[in-house]
Amino acid sequence: MEALIGQFSRFAVSTDLDTNDWVMAATEFGVNETLKDIDRFHASWNHRDNDQQANTTQFLREVAEEDEEKAVGVMKRIYTLADTDSDTLEKYPALEILENQDPGTGVLHTAFRSEQFIDIDNVPGTFYPDLVDDINQCYSLGVNDATLVLTRKLLENLIIDILRKEYGKQEIDLYYLPDNRRFQNFSTLLSNFEKNLGDFEHLSSGLDSDFIDELDSFRQDANAEAHSIETSITEEEMDNYREQAQHSAQVLFRIQENM
Repeated sequence: MEALIGQFSRFAVSTDLDTNDWVMAATEFGVNETLKDIDRFHASWNHRDNDQQANTTQFLREVAEEDEEKAVGVMKRIYTLADTDSDTLEKYPALEILENQDPGTGVLHTAFRSEQFIDIDNVPGTFYPDLVDDINQCYSLGVNDATLVLTRKLLENLIIDILRKEYGKQEIDLYYLPDNRRFQNFSTLLSNFEKNLGDFEHLSSGLDSDFIDELDSFRQDANAEAHSIETSITEEEMDNYREQAQHSAQVLFRIQENM
């Protein structure tokens, strides 16, 4: 749900919708009082202020805490009022659920899958638990491309953290480009990780060139799906992706834990 709300809020503020559209949708689904309680919601939408997206996110989260079906219902109604094009789902893949469902609160929130895409207990840190939860939420809703893109983000950030923890600032170029003020791209991170595998092999089993190939294969597949206008990933393909992602995440989390 967090992935859907986050992407929808960003999408919504890029449209030419106004407060009247939100009042209509909120009234239709019986949550107009919640809308009124959001400080500066109307003002931020009337004046397109910087807190417009934050207020939208807060409203949808509060509705979802009470009734997720109503939250999805509001988003569906707003989505039908907005002008969308072929690029919309490429930019905001989680919104695919809004196109696949019919209006009406009874069918708007459907879990397509009961199992988790990343099934790991006690995910460490403060960033990773929320990210894994977003991945599993997208997977349960059947939003396949968003699942792969977020999983790619998970694996990429794990490698960055592992390289940073092992080499620190002395070999910062392995994972970061100070002059550009950005991290290395995933392909370069994998290459640098592979060149230094010997420094990590004692921290986890299954850490070899086959593992790097598996990571690179997932990286390329996730990239392809993220940039594809048509998303037609089969269940068999998602099962294979799930197996790859689960194994890769387990190994990387184990390395990080044992460092």
